[in-house]
Amino acid sequence: MKLRIVVALIALLELGASCASTSSAPPDAQAPSTYRGEASTAASLGAVPWRKLYNDPVLQGLIERALAKNFDVEVAYTQIIEAEASLGITAANQSVFVNGVAQAPYEAITQPRPPNVPSSQFSPQAGISASYQLDLFGKLASATGSARNTLLSTQEATDTVLATVVAEVATAYFQLRELDDVLAFTRQAIVARKQNVRLMTLRVQGGESSLQDQRQAEQSLYEVTENLPLIEQSIAQTENALSVLTGDYPHDIARGLPLVQQVAMPAVPQTGVPSELLQRRPDIAQAQYAIAAAAGNVDVAKKLLYPSITLGGSAAAGGSVASGEYPNLPPALAALSNANGVWYGPFGIFSVIAQLVQPIFNGGQIHSQIRLSEAQQQQITIQYLQTVHRAFEEVSDDVTAYNDSRARTVQLQLYENASVDSVRLANERYENGYTSYLEVLDAQTREYQAQTDLAQGQLTERLALVQLYLALGGGWQQS
Repeated sequence: MKLRIVVALIALLELGASCASTSSAPPDAQAPSTYRGEASTAASLGAVPWRKLYNDPVLQGLIERALAKNFDVEVAYTQIIEAEASLGITAANQSVFVNGVAQAPYEAITQPRPPNVPSSQFSPQAGISASYQLDLFGKLASATGSARNTLLSTQEATDTVLATVVAEVATAYFQLRELDDVLAFTRQAIVARKQNVRLMTLRVQGGESSLQDQRQAEQSLYEVTENLPLIEQSIAQTENALSVLTGDYPHDIARGLPLVQQVAMPAVPQTGVPSELLQRRPDIAQAQYAIAAAAGNVDVAKKLLYPSITLGGSAAAGGSVASGEYPNLPPALAALSNANGVWYGPFGIFSVIAQLVQPIFNGGQIHSQIRLSEAQQQQITIQYLQTVHRAFEEVSDDVTAYNDSRARTVQLQLYENASVDSVRLANERYENGYTSYLEVLDAQTREYQAQTDLAQGQLTERLALVQLYLALGGGWQQS
C-alpha cells in the first residue's frame, strides 16, 4: 500500500513536470508576403548551388580551396566538434556509470596492541561499483535535448560561415577582374596619349602647333600614368586578400572569364516567396535552434525543484593475511596466539544503495536559476525576431541595389559610347582647324572616365547579385 502511494506521488510529480515544460517553438515573426522592390517570385536565387551560379572555373577553384582551408571555416568546424563533445558529456548522464575498484590496504601496529589484533594485516580487494540516476522528471532528457539543439545551432552557424566565405571570395575575384579591365584600358590610353605627345612634338617642331598644345598633350598623358601605380597596388592587395581567404600566403591569382562574362545577370532578380527565407537562411535556423536550446535550459532549471533519485550498488571479493601474535589471549586460546601468515577468506561484499535528494532550502538559488534561464530565453527570442527582420531588410536592400545598378549600367554604357564617338569627332574638328587641341584632350579625359565608370558599374551590378544571393540564403549548399 505504501509503495503504491509513493509511485502515485512520483507519477503526479512527473506529470506536473511535463505539463510545465517550456515551449521550444520560435514565435510567429509575422513576415510580410512580399519583399520591397521589383522581384520575381519564381524559384529563389538562394536555392541555386554556388557551383551553378558562379560559372568561372577559376572562381570555382578559389571557392573550393577557401571552403577547405579558410581559417574561419576551420574554426567553425572545430566549434561543431566542441558542441558534439558537449552533447556526448550531457547525454552520458543518462547512462549507467560502472567503475572498477581495486585496493590493497596494509596495516602495521606497534606495541602495545589490544587483544585479537595482529601486528600486521594485508587485505586486498577487487570489485566494481555502479550508479544510475533515474530520470523520472525528464531533467536529464531536457539537458540532453538542449545540448542537441545547441549542436544543431552550431551546425547552422557553420553554414552561415560557409555562405559568407563564398560571398567574400566571389566579391574579391570580381573586384580583381574589374581592376584588370581598368588596368587594360589605362595602358591603352597611355599608349595612345604617348603617341599624341610624339605627334604634337613633331607639329611644334614643324611650326604647325604651339608649345601650349604640346604641354596639354603631356598633361593628358600624365593624368593617366599617375593612375597606373595605384591600380597595380590595388590588384596586388586584392590578390593578397584572395590568397588569405583561401588559407594561403599572398601569391599571384590566376584569371578566368572577363568581368562581363561573370554570372548570368537576370533582368529581374528571383527571390521566391518570402516564407521560404525562414527555412533557407542558416542564421535564422541557427536562431530557431537557439530558442529550443534555451527552452531546454529553462526546463532543466525548473526540474531542479523535483527530487533526484540515484541507484547504486557495488560488489567485491577479497581476503586478508594476518601476521604476528595476538597478545593477551586467555590461556584456553593460547594455541591460537600465533597468526603468522594466516589467510582469511576469500570473502564477498555486496551492497545496494538507493538515494533520494529533495531540495528543501537553498537560499532561493534554484528560483534565481529559473529566472535567469527564462530571461536568457526571452533574450534569444528577441534576437530571433531581430534576425528575421534584418534578413528581410537585407533582401529588400539588395533587390533595390541590383535593379538600380542594372539601370545605371545601361546609362553608363550609353555614356561610354558617346564618349568614344566624341573623341573621334574632336580629332576630326581639330585636324580640320575648327577647334583647339584642348577640346580633344577634354574628350579623351571624358572617355577615360566613362570607361572607368562603366567598369565600376559592371562590378557594382555583380556585387549586388552576390549580396542578394547571400541574403536569400544561398552559398552554403554544396550541390
